Amino acid sequence: MVTVVRVSFERAADAGLARLKHRVPQFFTENGWPYVIENRFLRSKCKRLSLKSIATVAEQLKEYLEWRELNNIAVEDISETNFEYYIDAQCSHFTKNGKPLAWNTVNSRIGGAHRFVYWCVKNNYNAHVELEYVPSRQFGDRRYKTKGHPRKKFKEPTKFLLIDDALEFIRCLGERSSVSGRTGQRNRLIAKLMLQCGLRISEAVNFPLADLPEIITTGHSTPARIIGKGEKPRVILIPNRLLADLWAYADITRARIIEVSTREISDQHLFLSEYGRKITINWIEKLFARAGASMGLHVVPHVLRHTYGSYHYIHNKDLVFLARLMGHEDPSTTEKFYVHVAKLISYTGNYEQLQVEVDNMCAGM
Repeated sequence: MVTVVRVSFERAADAGLARLKHRVPQFFTENGWPYVIENRFLRSKCKRLSLKSIATVAEQLKEYLEWRELNNIAVEDISETNFEYYIDAQCSHFTKNGKPLAWNTVNSRIGGAHRFVYWCVKNNYNAHVELEYVPSRQFGDRRYKTKGHPRKKFKEPTKFLLIDDALEFIRCLGERSSVSGRTGQRNRLIAKLMLQCGLRISEAVNFPLADLPEIITTGHSTPARIIGKGEKPRVILIPNRLLADLWAYADITRARIIEVSTREISDQHLFLSEYGRKITINWIEKLFARAGASMGLHVVPHVLRHTYGSYHYIHNKDLVFLARLMGHEDPSTTEKFYVHVAKLISYTGNYEQLQVEVDNMCAGM
């Protein structure tokens, strides 16, 4: 049992401590013995932290100290291995109401404990933890690298959609992310641009109205210019039916937004919000996540670009041409992301057959 006592250091020999107007948290055992190293750490921090901040540090350190005492581990015996055990303990801890700790809480506690361990190593209280060095870009020296912890659980996003699932996803995106028919139409068009032209989310959201080409009726698709990653232009092919829908949105829906808006609109992007403002990528990412959740998928916008690249290779087998359409300088980048998946899909007609094929391929491993 760790007891916290707030101690005044007004008469301390250390001038820095004597200037403090607030009391400093200090740790003691049940028998009244102080935790010397932990208390010294708190005193070193209180000289530059506010009362609220030092209380947070004390709370984080107390949690770590109680775990260490429970497992009978001395400060000088802490190693990277048993610090990982502390991380596991926090991740698997449940509150009184049976719920796991919020990941922000887990991250905060582990961060506080790691800063204490880092301080112990620097002050020669521990020799079992090896600190990694990384170069500092700002100051040119080398600094210690601290261990981080994710603020939320990592969830692997869906990297590829079968075409039927992709179309169903676009339908859900239009239905579940709209407050009106106009926003549903806009969101579907953004997703279609990514699926049918291989655009990145930034390229689709920021597509300039001035770069929307007139329809060339002699073929299936019309070339268009896009400014891609690194401000590099490239040519894409927009299917004429999709291009007709984009022009309908620009001439009717977009024009109507500008007409009824109470503010002067100078934004020249093709897609606008209901109020005539620029659409943010973050907002579209949230809409994708919401639509994907309705299908039981964790979907990020880039999945539609991956789907386009994979299916394009299935039908054309032209790696160099696909690399140009995707905006990759090196075809090996295109091969890395799309060719393997394309080959797996080309062997099969549906997801179940794909799983059987993967199982067969893994059987010899």
